[in-house]
Amino acid sequence: MVEGLGVFFEPRSVAVIGASEKLGTIGRAIMTNLLGKFRGRVIPVNIKYDRVFGLRCYRSIRDVPEDVDLAVIAVPAKAVPRVAEECGEKGVRGLIVISAGFREIGEEGARLERELVSIIRRFGMRMIGPNCLGVYDAYTGLDTVFNPDEKQGKPGPGGVAFISQSGALGAAILDWLARAGVGMSKFVSYGNAADVKEYELIEYLAQDPRTQVIAAYIEGVEDGRRFVEAVEKAVEAGKPVVVLKAGKTERGARAATSHTGALAGSYEVYYAALRQSGAVVAEDLEELFAAIKALSTLPQPRGPRVAIVTNGGGAGVLATDAIERSGLVMAELPSETIEELRRVLPPAASPLNPVDILGDAPAERYSRALEIVAHSGSADMILVIALLQSPALDGSALVKVLAEAARSYGKPIVAVMPGGEYSEKYMAELEKSGVPAFKTPAEGVKALRLLYSFVEGRRRVLARRSAVSRGGLHGWGT
Repeated sequence: MVEGLGVFFEPRSVAVIGASEKLGTIGRAIMTNLLGKFRGRVIPVNIKYDRVFGLRCYRSIRDVPEDVDLAVIAVPAKAVPRVAEECGEKGVRGLIVISAGFREIGEEGARLERELVSIIRRFGMRMIGPNCLGVYDAYTGLDTVFNPDEKQGKPGPGGVAFISQSGALGAAILDWLARAGVGMSKFVSYGNAADVKEYELIEYLAQDPRTQVIAAYIEGVEDGRRFVEAVEKAVEAGKPVVVLKAGKTERGARAATSHTGALAGSYEVYYAALRQSGAVVAEDLEELFAAIKALSTLPQPRGPRVAIVTNGGGAGVLATDAIERSGLVMAELPSETIEELRRVLPPAASPLNPVDILGDAPAERYSRALEIVAHSGSADMILVIALLQSPALDGSALVKVLAEAARSYGKPIVAVMPGGEYSEKYMAELEKSGVPAFKTPAEGVKALRLLYSFVEGRRRVLARRSAVSRGGLHGWGT
C-alpha cells in the first residue's frame, strides 16, 4: 500500500479539533457523523468546552492521555499550523485539514500553506487538504465529511471509490450515488492537495481490495507524469479509472486556480495523456455518473456491437443514431436469428436491429426477444428500451425479466425507460437488481460507450506494456 495512507481510512482513534455541539457548526457535524458510524475512539478537542456530546473534551491534543491516529482539524486557517505542530508533538500520524484560507486565496494563504506543509514534513505526518470536505469509508464507518447526515446522502458499502478536488461537487456525487443505490468503498475530498496528492490516492485505491472502480474529479495536478502512471497501473490491474477534468477553457482554468489553487494546464494535454493511460474520460457530470453506474455493475463487453430491443420505434431510431455517432457499432443479426425472431414476434414487429417488438409487448415478449438476441453471437451489448406507459407492459414483470437476463447471458444490458414518476419508480427497482437504467436513448448509449472505452483503453495499456517488456517501445510518447 502507499505509505501512510491507511490511517485516513482505518484509524483506531480520531480527534476532532474544533469539536462542538453548537448547531450549524462544522465541528458538530463531524462529531455527530463519527459518533453515529465510527467504531473506534472519538476524542473531542476544543479550548472552549469541558465536554462535547457527553465525552471529555481536551483543551489541546497534547492533553489527550492516549495515542491518537488521526486528527480532523476544523479551526480558523491562521491557527492550523500551531495545531498541526501540537499534533506532530503528540505523535499523530494523519491530519485531515477541513479549514479553508490557504493557497486558494492568494499569496498570504500560500505562505500559510507552505508553513503547514513544512510542519507536516518535519514530523513525518501525512495530510489530506487543506480546504476539503473530508473523508468517508463506507466499510469502517470513518466519516469526517462535515455535511450533516440529514442533508447529505452517503452510499452504503460497495466497490466505487471517488476522489474529488471539489468538496461541493463531491457532496453532490455522494447524494447521486446514494440515490442510485451504487455502493461505495471510499470517498476523499482532497482540496488543495498540499501533501497527499491525487496520484497517491489512486495508487492506494488501485491496491485496495474493496475498490473496484475509481472515479476522480480534478481541476489540476502538480505532477502529470505520476498521475498518468498511477492511472495506468490501476487500469492494468483491471480497475477502471473515470476522470472528469475541469478547467477545460482558459476562463475555467483561472476559476480552478481561485478555487483550490490548482495548476489547471492545457486540457488537450490532459486528455491525450489520460487516454494513453487507459482512463475513461468523462466530459461532464452526466458522463461521470453514467460511467460510474455502468462500470460498477456491468460485465466487460468483448466488442463494440450493440443490439437494441424496443417497444417504441421512434426511440429505437434515436438510439441507432446515438450508437452510430458514438463510435459503437450496430450489431448485424444473422439470418437465422432474424428468422427465429419472426417466428416468436407478431407479424408487424421488426426482427432487424433495432428489434421493434411493438407497443403492445408484455414483459414475456421482451424475455423471448432478449434470449434470441443474446444467443445470436452477434451482439456484445444490449440496449433495452421500455416505454412503460404501454397498458400491456407490467413494470415489475419487466424488472424481473431484465434482472434475470443480466444474470443469465453474461452481456452488458442497459435499460432506457423514458418518462416521469412512474418510469423512475421502476428504474430504481431495476438498478437495485444490478441493471443500470437511464431516461433517454442517448444516455443509455453514452453509458455503453464509456463502458467500452475502458475495454479499449485497457487493451492499449496491456499491448504497450507487452511491447515494452519485449523491448519494442521505450517509454511514454511512443
